[in-house]
Amino acid sequence: MNTQEIQEILNHLIIGITALYTIVILVDFVVGIVHLWQKFTLNIEYTTSEQSQMESSDIKKSLKLENQNQLTNRITSKPEPQPNNFVSIDVDKIDLRTARKIATAIKKASKSNPDLIIKQKVNNKCVPLAWLQAQIKHRLELAPEIVTPIIRELAPTAFTSVRENIQHSNIAKTGKRKVS
Repeated sequence: MNTQEIQEILNHLIIGITALYTIVILVDFVVGIVHLWQKFTLNIEYTTSEQSQMESSDIKKSLKLENQNQLTNRITSKPEPQPNNFVSIDVDKIDLRTARKIATAIKKASKSNPDLIIKQKVNNKCVPLAWLQAQIKHRLELAPEIVTPIIRELAPTAFTSVRENIQHSNIAKTGKRKVS
């Protein structure tokens, strides 16, 4: 072997090693990008699921506080007189389609108040009916002047009229008959 052949072999060896290192660097770069993308999407899913859990826990807490307040109000305060034709809204009578329509209408009606907006999707998934009903109930308490007309228009079956008809029954006459 002469020096020129050795030089050519060494040149081919250097080109091969350089190509091998270039391939390893490219593969490492692609794997790193894929790994980073997976972390990014998991982080987004985690934060949105954590946010939805925080919203649902906030709703549960507020519902518990409202229930506790109602119980304490019943115990400590005098019962409030109600009118003869007291109208209440039973949100549980609202179906999923109507609840979605109500949420959209509330969103349109409350441009000035973003706190009233009800999310219909969390983590790219549609929220369940019970969640929507709880949100509508909460918005009804926050802004009844906005929400009540919307419910009256879109879900008239949710309104129930309660009449306090206290019927005073006539005491049966228990007249004693004289036996002759």
